[in-house]
Amino acid sequence: MAKRLKDLMVFNGKPDVKDRTLFNGQLLDQRREDVYVVLHQMGIIR
Repeated sequence: MAKRLKDLMVFNGKPDVKDRTLFNGQLLDQRREDVYVVLHQMGIIR
């Protein structure tokens, strides 16, 4: 049981490079514009 817990702790460490989310600047800009439009429509931003 202790060995199993030790193995789980090793696997729950930092994610591998392939599992990390890649930065997508274009998608980030689109989301930012979408949020701005919604806030403007709600009247929060003029």
